[in-house]
Amino acid sequence: MINTLFLQDTLNSPLGFVLSLVLGLCFGGILERAGFSSSRKLAGVFYFRDMTVIKVMLTAVVTCMLGLAFLAKAGVVSQQNIYHLPTIYGAQIIGGLLFGAGFVIGGWCPGTAAAGMACGKADAALFLVGGILGSVFYNELYFLIKPLSNAGNQGVLYIYDTLGISASAFTTILIIIGVSCFALCEYLENQFGKPSGITNTFILGFSSTLVALAIILIALPEDIEQQRTASGLPDSEKQLLAMIAEAKDHIEPEELADRIMAEDTSLILVDLRPPAEFNTFHIRKARNIELQNLAEELDPYKSDHVIVLYSNGMTHAAQARDSLARSGYSSVYILTDGLEGFRERCLKPISLRPYYCTPEERESINTWRAYYASDI
Repeated sequence: MINTLFLQDTLNSPLGFVLSLVLGLCFGGILERAGFSSSRKLAGVFYFRDMTVIKVMLTAVVTCMLGLAFLAKAGVVSQQNIYHLPTIYGAQIIGGLLFGAGFVIGGWCPGTAAAGMACGKADAALFLVGGILGSVFYNELYFLIKPLSNAGNQGVLYIYDTLGISASAFTTILIIIGVSCFALCEYLENQFGKPSGITNTFILGFSSTLVALAIILIALPEDIEQQRTASGLPDSEKQLLAMIAEAKDHIEPEELADRIMAEDTSLILVDLRPPAEFNTFHIRKARNIELQNLAEELDPYKSDHVIVLYSNGMTHAAQARDSLARSGYSSVYILTDGLEGFRERCLKPISLRPYYCTPEERESINTWRAYYASDI
C-alpha cells in the first residue's frame, strides 16, 4: 500500500515542497506544450474552432481515473490515502458560474494564466492581477459570503454510490463518454476550424484500447479491503463508521479551549507529535504520548474520561482514534483541524482574521488569548 504525503500528514514537509515544485514545473511545461499559454487557443473552444483544451482535459481525466482504478484494484492505493474535495452545492454552483464567466470574458483560468504570464503574455498577467484583487475582495467580504461558502455541504460524495453502481462500472461509462466526446471535438474542429491532423485510425485505436482496459477493470476481482467491506463489517466497525459520517468523532477548537479553561477534570488531552515539536509549542494541559505507547498510557482513562487527540493535522490523530476505538475506548475524539486549527480559530488576533467578528466572537477570542498568552 502506498503511503501518500496526505496520509502521513507531511504535505508541508521539505519533501512535500520539493515535489510540489517539480510537479508544478512539469504541469506548467505540459500546459505550454499543449497550447494553454495562448488565450486564442483557449477561447477557441467556445467557437468550436480549436478543441485542444477539451481534448487534453479529457485525456488527462480518463488516464488518471483509469490508472487510479487499476492501482486500487491491485491494493496499491486506497481511497483513504487520497484527499477528496467535499460536495458543497451552493458554493460550487455559484463558483462554477463565476469561473465560467471569467474564462469566457478573459480567455484564461488561473493555471493557464500563470503559464501565459511565464511566456510573456501581458493579458495573462493582467488576468492574474484581477484574480488577486478578487481574492482580496473575497476575504474582505467573507462575513457576507460565509453562509454561501458552506451551503448545501454534503461531505464527500461519490457519483457511483449515488447512482447505485460499482466504481468500475462508472469508470467504464465515463471512459465511453470521454472517447465519444473526444471524437465529437474532432468533428467540430473539422467543421468550424482547422483540423488537428489526428487520423481517424488513431482515434479509433486509442479509444478501443481505453474501452478494453475499462472492461478488463470490471472483470478484475476487488482488492482485499473492498472484499472485506462487501462481505459485511462487524457491528463495532459499522458504529465507528457511522460516528465518523456524522462527525461525532470531532471536538471543535472553541469547545476544547473552553473546557480547558473550565478545568474539566474528565478531559485528557494528548499531543501525538514528536517531543521536540511538543516542547516548542503545545496546547496547555496537553500531555505528549508517542503513538506506540498510546494504548498503554491511556488505559487507566479508558472508560471514564474524554480523550482528545491532536497532531499538526488530522490524519495521525484520526488513525490513532480509530485504533483506540477498536480497542474498546468509548470516548475518544480528534481535534478538528489539529493544532493549526486551534491556533487559527482560538489564538489568532482579531485584526489578522479575514472575516468580520461579532462582539460575542471578539469577547471569546480575547478571553482565549488572555488565558493562553504564555502559549502563543
